[in-house]
Amino acid sequence: MFLRELYESVRQRLDAVARVVSAGDDRAVTAVARSEVPHLIDAVRTLMAGHEPNEIGECPACSRTLRRWTKPWRRPTSPCTVYLAARRALFDETDEPRHALH
Repeated sequence: MFLRELYESVRQRLDAVARVVSAGDDRAVTAVARSEVPHLIDAVRTLMAGHEPNEIGECPACSRTLRRWTKPWRRPTSPCTVYLAARRALFDETDEPRHALH
């Protein structure tokens, strides 16, 4: 499968599910939920599996392991982008800063 076809097929499937969930009747939404949610969960878990933290808590895919030799004492400067994106989506979080006064 060519890359463009791969990307388009995934986007089209997600768009189709989103359309039914946002505009479908209750029966259609229930049917889509039963058939598609297990696949979506598997897809997210598969993506996250490639980003599991290593023994020092860094994501091997996102960390700067190639530069580790210059600063072996360096702590991770940011969380794994895949786990961060998953958390934001699952918990409906945004990038907006949160202030104590809000």
